[in-house]
Amino acid sequence: MVNLDELKKPAPVSETRDTIKPDHILSTGYFLLGASTLLYAITMLKDADFLNDAGFPLFVVHYGMAIVYVILLLSNRFYGVVKSWRQENIHYTVVLLNLFLVSAYALNRLVPVFEDSVLWLCVYLVVSSLVAISFRYYAHLPRIVNKIQYFLLGAALVLYAYLALYIGLVYFPATFGILVLGVGLLAFVPIFLLISLVILIRYTKKTNRVSSNWIVAGSAGMVTFALLFIIEWDARVRTIDRLANQSVIYADTELPVWVKVSQSIKLDWVSDRILKSDFIYTTPDDRVGEFNFLSRSNWQDVRTHDPLVYLAMFWRKPSLSHEDREKILRGITDNRHRTQERLWRGDNLKTSYIVTDIDIYPQLRLAYTEQYMNIRNSIQPGWWGSTQEAIYTFQLPEGSVVTSLSLWVNGKEEKAVLTSRQKATEAYTTIVGKEARDPSVVHWQEGNTVTVRVFPCTREEERKFKIGITSPLPEEDGRIVYRQATFRGPNAHDANETCRFRFIGNHGEVTIPHGFEENEKGEYIAEYSYDPDFSVSWKASPIEENQYTFNGSTYSLRPYTPVSKPLHLSYLFLDINNTWEAAEVDAAYAVLTKCNVYAFFDNEFIRLHEDNWYEVTSKLRGRNFSLFPFHHVKDTEHSLVVTKGKPLTPYLTDIKESTFAESVSRYFAANKKVNVFNLAGGTSTYIRSLRELRAFNFATGDVDALADLLEHNQFPIPAEDENHIILHDAGMVLERTPASADGTDTAPDHLARLFAYNNIMRQVGTHFFRDDFINETLVNEAALAYVVSPVSSLIVLETQKDYDRFGIKDIANSLGNATHNESGAVPEPHEWALIAVFLCFVLFNVMRRYRLKDVTAPRV
Repeated sequence: MVNLDELKKPAPVSETRDTIKPDHILSTGYFLLGASTLLYAITMLKDADFLNDAGFPLFVVHYGMAIVYVILLLSNRFYGVVKSWRQENIHYTVVLLNLFLVSAYALNRLVPVFEDSVLWLCVYLVVSSLVAISFRYYAHLPRIVNKIQYFLLGAALVLYAYLALYIGLVYFPATFGILVLGVGLLAFVPIFLLISLVILIRYTKKTNRVSSNWIVAGSAGMVTFALLFIIEWDARVRTIDRLANQSVIYADTELPVWVKVSQSIKLDWVSDRILKSDFIYTTPDDRVGEFNFLSRSNWQDVRTHDPLVYLAMFWRKPSLSHEDREKILRGITDNRHRTQERLWRGDNLKTSYIVTDIDIYPQLRLAYTEQYMNIRNSIQPGWWGSTQEAIYTFQLPEGSVVTSLSLWVNGKEEKAVLTSRQKATEAYTTIVGKEARDPSVVHWQEGNTVTVRVFPCTREEERKFKIGITSPLPEEDGRIVYRQATFRGPNAHDANETCRFRFIGNHGEVTIPHGFEENEKGEYIAEYSYDPDFSVSWKASPIEENQYTFNGSTYSLRPYTPVSKPLHLSYLFLDINNTWEAAEVDAAYAVLTKCNVYAFFDNEFIRLHEDNWYEVTSKLRGRNFSLFPFHHVKDTEHSLVVTKGKPLTPYLTDIKESTFAESVSRYFAANKKVNVFNLAGGTSTYIRSLRELRAFNFATGDVDALADLLEHNQFPIPAEDENHIILHDAGMVLERTPASADGTDTAPDHLARLFAYNNIMRQVGTHFFRDDFINETLVNEAALAYVVSPVSSLIVLETQKDYDRFGIKDIANSLGNATHNESGAVPEPHEWALIAVFLCFVLFNVMRRYRLKDVTAPRV
């Protein structure tokens, strides 16, 4: 205990103390604190592998610096139970306590008492430490600066008081840790810092330079901010609970409760914390009843410490179930990948290196990309759970399809076999979940995504896999644009990437990304830090004649010219949400007098007119997303649905078990084609998925294009059948015709692969909502072309016995995994030259033989 009576008797101080004199001991403390802080900051930038290996040695270094300063203070008689708090020594003590604070957070990497702090808390801690240190110069600074010091000191009081209470459960076991070179005292650092601030206030008040009200203002400001957050938290949680509880009133509601909540909840940092409260953030329930830090080890997920969330959870906890909150996070936030179901943990994995190899066919507006991914397990040796599972979610460019997968097993590349989704899932789950041996699998998902799973990932070796992606390329402003797939998965922030791309065939003027160099083969190569935004563009040129023959059919690409049908509009349905601009709503208002305009509001269609227009559209524009109930549209021939959205919306699979999904499925299964116009600026995953499944007639454009469509009473219809597939995003048509004997392949096999994928999607169509939509015919079509689809997956197993056990076998005469050296590729420019030389040589020999024959012919 600190004796305040002793503190009232400071040691004699020289009258010349008011001037700042060099203080070598204090300077040494500043140096040690700066070095310790800098070391901590630098190691924060290092990867988990480094921290796992060097965590304890780093703590020893930090703690050693603090002990060195203790020894220095003892040798100069500035340190003691009472001496440390005297006026002439308090500034040494403040520096020492901050050295111990850095040591405490270094130890926290090994024993997570405080958990990982959110960014604002880290800044708060740094500012509080700097303010306490700055009081050494309090008497020599302007009064305006003193006011700021007092204000921030008041804020620091609140922080240290909170931290002292937060780790209250640790005090008892920490007392035993004092026996270990005093390490247990680190738990008491917040209390000592709090005491040091109180003593600083006491000493500086004697000068009467500024009012103590500034301290009160600083403390009150922080407390008020926390209270305002708790009040807002309480209001949000009450709103969520009300929406969930009132759902029973609407018996005709076809969608799950969580959809209603996610449509209405305000999307910001407060709601994000509510939804993630006990998934990501530390809560009182995590700590009460046990010494939480003692029961954890490095292999467990470390949560994030946010004092605002921690305090708010004392006041009110969300009653919405974990499952529903997880669905909301998966549906409307960028957290879908994190909610993937796992068989093994994977939090110590990182992507260490990436190789991207790209073939571009400019005359066909196609590209084939192979990405090689190295996975490193950085878990500390000896910890349980060292074997982990890597899961990647790849966001593919529009219209792309996965056409190859490989996994390196014992240093050798093993290519995947294409099979049905059910067989691949059963094999992977059995082998990984029960036998813990080598497989890798890639599954199709909605929203132009696929998931790749790799197991096992161990500390002993880096795993490597390769994924191949075939992509049609869009035209934008007269240029063809290639963009690579992006991914979520093991952290790639520190990964380097080697990228090579080459053009196969002639191309227009190219915009080469910075850093790429052309080699003697005409390939462009560069190495750089992983860049998910990599792209290449070149001037568009007409699509040349092309074909590829496979399995008795010839496939060819040509430009797509839309075909329109008359549209005599009687009903206009507005699918309004918060992605609609005011100008777009105003443009729709102009149609009120021309036809019946409806919007889906409160579980029913409401006809819009001048009296209710503003009220209804304003409320609808407050929704985060919309799922238009197509099954309530009766007159499809004379109706038009105008929609707009964003990718972060629920998937069809998220609502597959709902009454809504069943009704929509039955509606489209009856071959009812609704006319849908998507306003430029965004498409929801819901609409994009239904479009890919060919559920409706689809067009897109801005409000001017919509006005033109309504004025001319015309709507484009997709002229697709079993022999014609439209690649909407690339503006091309794939055509299949019977193969002819004299045809020569001038295109790669990717034409057949793209046709098969889109034809499967067309046939799956609205049966996607049914569990039996996967059938042998569709699986065989996918297996012939080797494409990942809703019915098919690529899987790599360790041995042939594994394939035999699960009935997985390669189909005869299939295209197999796509490669860079597939037959039928368009010749490169130098290859064309060689072909031309060869033809000239053949022609020369033919002409020579003809002339020799003519010369040697008998004369009559």
